[in-house]
Amino acid sequence: MIIRTAMRRAAIAAVVTGLAVSVLGNSPAQAAQPAPAEDKALIEAARTYFAGENAITVEGGATAANATRKAEGLKVADAFRAVRDDRMEARQQLLGINELAGVRYSAVDTDVTPVGSVRTQGDTARLSVREHTEYTFAGSKDDPYSYTVRHNLSFVRTDGDWVLSKISTLDGPANLSTPEKLDPAELSAARKAAKELRAQAAKGEGKITDPAKKASAGTGVRPAAAYDYRAMVAFATKYAEPEPEDNVPYDRDENDCTNFISHALKAGGWERVLGWYRSDSVWWYTGNPWPLPPHSYTWGGAPNWQRFARDESERVYELSGPSSLAIADVVQFEIFGYSDPGQPGHTMMVTDFTDDWMPKMSYHSTDTLNRPLSEIIAEHSDGEKFWYFRT
Repeated sequence: MIIRTAMRRAAIAAVVTGLAVSVLGNSPAQAAQPAPAEDKALIEAARTYFAGENAITVEGGATAANATRKAEGLKVADAFRAVRDDRMEARQQLLGINELAGVRYSAVDTDVTPVGSVRTQGDTARLSVREHTEYTFAGSKDDPYSYTVRHNLSFVRTDGDWVLSKISTLDGPANLSTPEKLDPAELSAARKAAKELRAQAAKGEGKITDPAKKASAGTGVRPAAAYDYRAMVAFATKYAEPEPEDNVPYDRDENDCTNFISHALKAGGWERVLGWYRSDSVWWYTGNPWPLPPHSYTWGGAPNWQRFARDESERVYELSGPSSLAIADVVQFEIFGYSDPGQPGHTMMVTDFTDDWMPKMSYHSTDTLNRPLSEIIAEHSDGEKFWYFRT
């Protein structure tokens, strides 16, 4: 990934087509201006579908099973049937992978909020929504995992029914919030990775999980720097998942993951380095308005940040693997089809651990708080490279 603004705007959209939502229809002459009741029906159908998909990854329980049944009971167009089956199977795969990794959810709450009103023209309608989903970890007092993501939905009206014809997920590269079905080889690799990660996480005794202890333990590259890891985590957890309103105290990039982590590091004491904005030896943010650059490439680009932090400034060093991660450490990974080959396409921070010592990651694009690392590795286990950095 290169951080040039024009290139960032080439965001990857996860597109789904053809969900047919059966609602009470008015006459064709009324199609251009749906009644509020129809608006509500479309929103409720979207909520039912997303909630049912998400509930598949919850272990047991009548509430989750009922939500999934409702989603499966929605009428779907023939063109969408195979896509729907793949989406639901992807979540069933994730449930099995989570079990191998020791991650279990006891409940999930999904809400879909419209952004603006339904926009209609003839027999077509468009709706923007904001999905907010929160998972409760089973059998523990762990803070929940949650995310917020935006979708654009398009509908067409056919034979008195509104038919959902397209869903575009707007925030971040595909499958950071929407799991994708794994082929047999990918699923085998994901299962293997989950088992290995659980075995590594089980060696959690002595792991640095308290930000206050990390600084005093002298685990950073420069212990004398005395970075404030508590401040890093506080910033990341406060702004990772802004709900109900986006309240981040800076100007977002369209793909905001590295920009967000840079701000968290700055909150913990990383000092800026001024200079030419394209240089790998500088690191700064000013928020300048266009046409001036708002920050250096190293502040907002994943590969650029890596070259500055690891190679130029040596503010981080690379760890042997996820078992060595401590609180406020940074993880990056490659995303096939998005980042340049062999280069990181996403940046995130360790902000918590489960009771079983699984690192929990927070990041932007998609805005996410405390997602288990096992899920992320499982969805990117087909040869995509991961980097683990001690901050």
